[in-house]
Amino acid sequence: MTATSPMTPNNPHQRITASGVGDPNCPHCHGLGYIRIEREVTDPAFGKVQVCTCRMPHLQMLQARQLRADSNIESLSGKTFENFLAEGVSLDSSIRATVRNAYDKCKAFAEKPENWLLLTGTYGCGKTHLAAAIANHSLANGLPALFLNTPDLLDFLRETFAPKAETTYNDRFEEVRTAPLLILDDLGTESPTPWAVEKLYQLLNYRYNAHLPTVVTTNRRIEDLEGRVASRLSDAEIVTTLNILAPDFRAGKLSASADISTLALHRRQTFDTIDHRPELTGEARQLFLNALHAAQEYANDPHGWLVFVGPYASGKTHLAAAIANQYTQAGKPAIFVTYSDLMDLFRTTTNREQEERNAKALQHIRSVELLVLDDISPQLSTAGYYRERFFQIFNHRFDAQLPTVLTTSADEKELDGRIKSRIFLSDYCQVHVLKVEPYRGKKKMARKK
Repeated sequence: MTATSPMTPNNPHQRITASGVGDPNCPHCHGLGYIRIEREVTDPAFGKVQVCTCRMPHLQMLQARQLRADSNIESLSGKTFENFLAEGVSLDSSIRATVRNAYDKCKAFAEKPENWLLLTGTYGCGKTHLAAAIANHSLANGLPALFLNTPDLLDFLRETFAPKAETTYNDRFEEVRTAPLLILDDLGTESPTPWAVEKLYQLLNYRYNAHLPTVVTTNRRIEDLEGRVASRLSDAEIVTTLNILAPDFRAGKLSASADISTLALHRRQTFDTIDHRPELTGEARQLFLNALHAAQEYANDPHGWLVFVGPYASGKTHLAAAIANQYTQAGKPAIFVTYSDLMDLFRTTTNREQEERNAKALQHIRSVELLVLDDISPQLSTAGYYRERFFQIFNHRFDAQLPTVLTTSADEKELDGRIKSRIFLSDYCQVHVLKVEPYRGKKKMARKK
């Protein structure tokens, strides 16, 4: 039969002073602070002692104090939910929505830490502020939390190899991987040495398997991180990903991608506001409904390319904008740009700062998760230099199979051969032709009656 007994100073399995470290009135350890569980001789735990329950509050307090001392949170004590700009600084409502969504989810997580949060976005978008706010809220409410910048974490571990280190590597690594709440800031900025990569994976893999509350921030794409780490961060059952599209809060201006995207001008063009054109009949109606259904499905799960072909004011842009609006409302990055605006970025300038901004914007367009390129018809008369620059982006996104939505008023015969080969001759593209009268033309006729 299993029983417990207090340890005594004379017991060889426990070295402890007679005064003890537990509660003198504890019925289990009688003030010694440790108990021994009677087990069979063949049991691996035979002869070992464990901490008595009367000591747990004190040990938890010591752990919280140690975690706070090891964190860099003191320098971030001013980062709270109360002083975070929950509406962002962007004029684009879809971008502001990603900030608000991240704020709400982080605040809920701070109240009840469960599973993982992954905060992504560019420099200065608010990731670290929200992560620090979670840590400060947790500490203020008595929940131990460890906040570490990723490069600092690795230095934190390396320090244990010093000759006069106050703690061992095993003790420190155990402290980090078992912290009740771990916040790892700036993942991906560390030097990717084999040792660093392995330690980060061991740490994250342990917490992943143990389902320990964890917050990670990064400005890197998940697919650019080490494969095993990326696989852990991609598990939607455990990890809630919050992609903040906001510009640099500290600079107070739009980022390159936000600056070029004109989605804010189309914020009212959603699936809820689209005209279902009940007057359409026959083939025209069926084609319109097919295009609408395809757009709604694509917005939920963008794969491949989606192309809308039709005359001006036939609803192409509305469908494309509705896709982008729904996508960004879900906190995911999308750029909406017209072909003519894209051409402006190709033009050289003597202003070095503007040239750098243009280059960054083009890189965002080239690699953004979802690109909507509206009205590519003008490219038919574009000069050779701009045409080639356009095809560099066009071909890269096609070959990389990055989700892209195109609209054009040109029919198949009018399109450039290279575009035609991608759009009409590939299983990777869905093409929907709209054979409808222009919206504005229909309304104008109605007013004349």
